[in-house]
Amino acid sequence: TTLAGATHLKSTVTVGGAANFASTVTVVGAAHLQSTASVGGAATFASTVTVVGAAHLQSTVSIGGAATFASTVTVVGAATFKDDVSVSGNTNLGGTVTVGGAVSLASTLSVGGAVNLASTVTIAGAVSLASTLSVGGVANFASTVTIAGAVSLASTLSVGGATYFASTVTVVGATHLQAGA
Repeated sequence: TTLAGATHLKSTVTVGGAANFASTVTVVGAAHLQSTASVGGAATFASTVTVVGAAHLQSTVSIGGAATFASTVTVVGAATFKDDVSVSGNTNLGGTVTVGGAVSLASTLSVGGAVNLASTVTIAGAVSLASTLSVGGVANFASTVTIAGAVSLASTLSVGGATYFASTVTVVGATHLQAGA
């Protein structure tokens, strides 16, 4: 049957076979598809799209605006970010972290294990150590060193300038004093 003009159907239409539309189809009310929908070209949605079940996307997804995820996001492959990444909560990284540029921390850094630094460390403020400091090489101090407790030296002490003692000096072994020239 071929209809040449507009047709208004005021009740249910049932089509037993395939239906081909050669132009735009407009549905004013809700459309309920009870099986698979296949779209051969682009699909444009002018409002919110709600997917009740799982959504499987087999190619690239491009999102032009902000995206909000209300639950966990799992990325199976590598993730590349081409701009800043902001995380407002805690971040747990389960593997090695490699940073190609400078790192700036606005608060305290707490490290639970050993720290290996492969180059020079510059510290602009005071340093407080709560335990032993062990230096494997030479230690150079560019200014005064103040030690509040006792000092024990296991080898020779060499002093290049004048030495001042504000109290008693006790020498247990032999002492050799030579007057300067």
